[in-house]
Amino acid sequence: MFDKLNYIRLSDKEYPIKCDMLVLERIQDEFGSLSDFENKLNGFVPAKDESGNYKRTEEGLLLGVYEMPDLKAVNQTLFLMVEEGLSIEAEEKDEPRRSLTKEQLLREVDLNPMELGKKLHEEFLRCFVRKNGKSTQRKTAVRKTEQKSLEK
Repeated sequence: MFDKLNYIRLSDKEYPIKCDMLVLERIQDEFGSLSDFENKLNGFVPAKDESGNYKRTEEGLLLGVYEMPDLKAVNQTLFLMVEEGLSIEAEEKDEPRRSLTKEQLLREVDLNPMELGKKLHEEFLRCFVRKNGKSTQRKTAVRKTEQKSLEK
């Protein structure tokens, strides 16, 4: 039913993390565009020209510098991903969901913001990788096409 959960270790405790469509929606509601959010999570600050437009390479990639990640983005992302991981873990085990407040979780963080942002970014990127090469939508579309061919 679900992709395998990843885990993050904080202060010798393991927490399940999951970035999925539910988490992406909450991130977008809070931070606006996912591109802007990704820059905040990574600490990437795009360079701008005199007119205020983003500078780009010939290939269209943004130019800029890496600074300290936005702590609100890092902290909120950690909480959202762990919340979702705990919910999925509880469903899979058919157990009640473990209770955890944002404050409790953040007190466990023993990574610097850049390390934590990098780990969360890796999980964020998993949302954009195709998970199932043999999707059921494709099979349905093929069956409908074959059915139409047979009807002719």
